[in-house]
Amino acid sequence: MRYRCALVLAALLTAGFAAPATAQTKRDELVAQAAEKVDTSRFKKPGPYRIGVAAGYLTNSWVVYTLAHIRYEASLHPEIKEVIVTDAGFKPAKQVGDIEDLINKKVDLIIYWPVDNKAIAGALQKAVDAGIPTVNTGGGFYYSPSTTSNAYIGQWDLGEKTARQLFKDMGGKGKIIAMLPIAGHSATVDQKAALDTVMKEFPGIELLAAEHGNWNRARAKQITENLLQRFPRIDGVFSPSGQMSAGLAEAFEEAGRLTEVVMSPADEYNGWLKWVDKNKKGGIITFPTRVGRDAVQLGLEILAGTPVERGRQVPSVVIPAADVGKFVRRDASDDVWANELPPDWQPK
Repeated sequence: MRYRCALVLAALLTAGFAAPATAQTKRDELVAQAAEKVDTSRFKKPGPYRIGVAAGYLTNSWVVYTLAHIRYEASLHPEIKEVIVTDAGFKPAKQVGDIEDLINKKVDLIIYWPVDNKAIAGALQKAVDAGIPTVNTGGGFYYSPSTTSNAYIGQWDLGEKTARQLFKDMGGKGKIIAMLPIAGHSATVDQKAALDTVMKEFPGIELLAAEHGNWNRARAKQITENLLQRFPRIDGVFSPSGQMSAGLAEAFEEAGRLTEVVMSPADEYNGWLKWVDKNKKGGIITFPTRVGRDAVQLGLEILAGTPVERGRQVPSVVIPAADVGKFVRRDASDDVWANELPPDWQPK
């Protein structure tokens, strides 16, 4: 099943490439950019295909499951003969080198998730200039001539739905902290812009601090411990990431301040689902790892010369805490993600 971005009026469509998303980006601009059609005729070629996956990092469990979906989807297509995976280990310069190496190996398609979008844009442009299409599947949308298309989770949509649910649960007033992903990442920019936009509708909400937890549980916990020392009162937490939310919740609990705070919904990370299951609050905002399958499908359409949209979105859905039992795996590792992969394809 493929998820399509909503169509927008032709008048909203941009004629060329604008600058990458900023904190002032309007949601309709993002939708318009994603809906833009891409002429893929120059990338059309027959199989067999070799796919390169330029991973900005592989230590995060979400990307491990996303990679498993990429490999699984590739296995369903006999025209795909090989999947080559590189790991930049959170080093932008290493990811640039990895992309250039994949170009030299003459792969037919590059799927990537970035450490820093701007840092790798030049290397990705080299790939496009060499006739190799690039597909971003890093959990956010990036609008650039160096990115042929995106299989993505709408970070504005994610941030907006998370903020609205949090503010509703807080009764529309109180002091909050925000835990965002990697500084400079398009996901961070869009989440923060969405949060700022929704806050304008809730004048009773005050943002005390916005930090970057890098989608990392331990880092988010450490940052929160410092915030708890700085602020004697924190009423709510904005954090769409389950890994970071689990670390946040641990910090509040260990400080004896868990009862004072309202947690926003967060994603399907099993450690977070266990916490929601135990505490009966927080809820879920889906961040499906199946986006990796969409990236492969999108890439094959590009290689077939089929026009595609600039962004293909997998939508996020808010699920109440009362329904977490349908998703949580109580006896499994915290790093498991709720997914629909066959048993043999589950990451070990």
